[in-house]
Amino acid sequence: MLFQVNYTTRAGGSAKENEESAKRTLALFSKWSPPAGMDVKSFHARADGRGGTVVVETDDVKVLLDGPSKFGAINEFEVVPVIDIAEAVPILTEGIAWTESIS
Repeated sequence: MLFQVNYTTRAGGSAKENEESAKRTLALFSKWSPPAGMDVKSFHARADGRGGTVVVETDDVKVLLDGPSKFGAINEFEVVPVIDIAEAVPILTEGIAWTESIS
């Protein structure tokens, strides 16, 4: 199953504190690797520097807690199940047809 994991930084301190937090985040991230059972499909940083998005595939929802458990003090996380657009379009089309069939 595919999941989109969005994260944003928890900046809230002084400029100096935020700078130290950014340094610590990069140090921690340099030591991190995906847990067994998680296949990272793509990993993107936001162009504004305030977070990013990771698309992962896993059959074990428990592995999705890895990032938030290690980086939750630094980042806020949102984990959303996603499907390929080619699979979504027929389902969405059927949903529209269903709602239009009800008067």
